[in-house]
Amino acid sequence: MGEFDHRRVWGPKPNYPHVKAWTRASGGVLWLYTPLIVLAGPCSVEDGMDLEFIAGMLKRSGATKARGGLYRAGTYPGPNFGYKQVLAGKWSRACKKVGLGIVVEVLDIRLLDRVDEVADSFQVGARHMQDYALLKELSRSRKTVFLKRNPGSTLDEFLGAAEYLARGSCRPVLIERGSATRMNHVRWDLSISLIAAVKRMTGIPILVDASHGTGRRDLVRPMTMAGIAAGADGFLVEVHPRPERSLSDADQAYPLNSLAMLVNDANSVREAVT
Repeated sequence: MGEFDHRRVWGPKPNYPHVKAWTRASGGVLWLYTPLIVLAGPCSVEDGMDLEFIAGMLKRSGATKARGGLYRAGTYPGPNFGYKQVLAGKWSRACKKVGLGIVVEVLDIRLLDRVDEVADSFQVGARHMQDYALLKELSRSRKTVFLKRNPGSTLDEFLGAAEYLARGSCRPVLIERGSATRMNHVRWDLSISLIAAVKRMTGIPILVDASHGTGRRDLVRPMTMAGIAAGADGFLVEVHPRPERSLSDADQAYPLNSLAMLVNDANSVREAVT
């Protein structure tokens, strides 16, 4: 036997030619983003929220798309499991009224047609990154599909999942949202280096998600700025009118009334590094 190769060599050889070949023009003229892509909204769209107020604030603050949880699921089973279609309709109408499309996470391929009725764009969450049947189905859409990295996946595995989307007719966007970590100062460990590496490998846009990437409200701004400095094409942020009262992930919810400043600062950082 020869000298042991310390690189990871187990499993199939990484293969994502469509991802490597992707350029900004691959998605057509409308795909040539010049402003930052800003996905913002509550972790969960809640009953009783003033949805029109929130949508208006998102628009005025510079969000380009509204995001909000419409499927009740979590690490542990809760009492209200499932897709909230009535709430989805209300959220969609409120956002469209101010000129914002909504991004909806697809957790169940069987509900894709129902989600498609209200969604301007789709999101594939971290736990579904390698749900290949879902990726194949979404790739047939002509909408934007936001793909989150699984907290245990490598860069190659992430881009391998993106390859399923890049071979179809959808417009893929990647999201870095942190890795599982032994650190005890954050919930997840955001990888800024992965953002910079992706920018060298493909023209597919990538966003930084410091909300999930840290789990801490006080770290959302500095880590968002770090991601933009590393080349991110925009960011995802969970916002709430009263962050401490958010029904889910309150610790990472960012104040809605501070979103405009966050967008402004991100644009300043982007201008400084480009």
